[in-house]
Amino acid sequence: MTSLVGRAVSMFVRTVGNVNPVRIKKKKKDLVKQLRGTEKLFRHYMPPPGYRYQKIDVQGVPVEIFAPKKNGSDKVVLVIHGGSYISHMMFYYRLLNKRYSKASGGGTVIQFDYRCAPEHPYPAALEDALKVWTWLTEQGYRPENIVTAGDSSGGHLTLDLLMRLHDTGGKMPKASVLMSPWIDMTIGGSSYAENYPVDVVFGEKGKTPTPEEVRAIMKTSGHYGWFGDRDRSDPMISPVLNEFDGSYPAIFVAVGENEMLRSEAQTLVEKFRQAGLEAELLIGEGMFHAYPMYQFIPESRQTLKRVSTFIGRQLGVN
Repeated sequence: MTSLVGRAVSMFVRTVGNVNPVRIKKKKKDLVKQLRGTEKLFRHYMPPPGYRYQKIDVQGVPVEIFAPKKNGSDKVVLVIHGGSYISHMMFYYRLLNKRYSKASGGGTVIQFDYRCAPEHPYPAALEDALKVWTWLTEQGYRPENIVTAGDSSGGHLTLDLLMRLHDTGGKMPKASVLMSPWIDMTIGGSSYAENYPVDVVFGEKGKTPTPEEVRAIMKTSGHYGWFGDRDRSDPMISPVLNEFDGSYPAIFVAVGENEMLRSEAQTLVEKFRQAGLEAELLIGEGMFHAYPMYQFIPESRQTLKRVSTFIGRQLGVN
């Protein structure tokens, strides 16, 4: 059963955070401006006691490093932020730093702010991710000691990074955590129509369109401008359509029960399992898009505990 706090936050998100294309058009809002509206909030970050934090530049990509001052390990959690490939890294990602560090046995948490559309469409974000990955390995961090964690478009970029490393013969991270991965630009999953009335972020309350109608509605959204004129069915654009083999790392996928993206997360996990890979799926009851980022919700904290357990197990941390 969904908690009272969870239900209250869902109502709040529907009111202030809904970005359904019909609603955006009616209110005559600019999607890019709306999503970037809070980027400048809490620009200054003070790490908790016992941790150090610094910003560096890696070939033009802003990178943030968070690590314990003492008794650190050689493990890394590489965080890849979401935001529909439109907005840059928000302050709340840093609030997970300590949790990720502890989960990895005192590991270092790396975050980076990749270039975003519409100024920098695909493959700019992937190019930046590859720069950071290459830099990480050049610093001496071994891929088998790295876990990637991405939400929404960050989950997409995580999979794109894995697929590019796979295709070029590069070593992949030990495992990946994907929260509400946005990985089907064809809008082909059954949950798009099923959850359209209850998705508080992308849906429209009281409406029950057909799958074809949902695809037509969603294709008008500015969310889908990041890949330009690329074919939606290209696996690099819609990773859920990729055929994964047994060389990919283990994944943990968390998705909200009420998300329009739920079915693509389920399909991804099934594909990994069919390839003989470890793939764990957690569906948050009554939850919405990227709900684990809201740590004050009981459902978020429960999921993040599972994420921490997964990271620790993958990295051999007790």
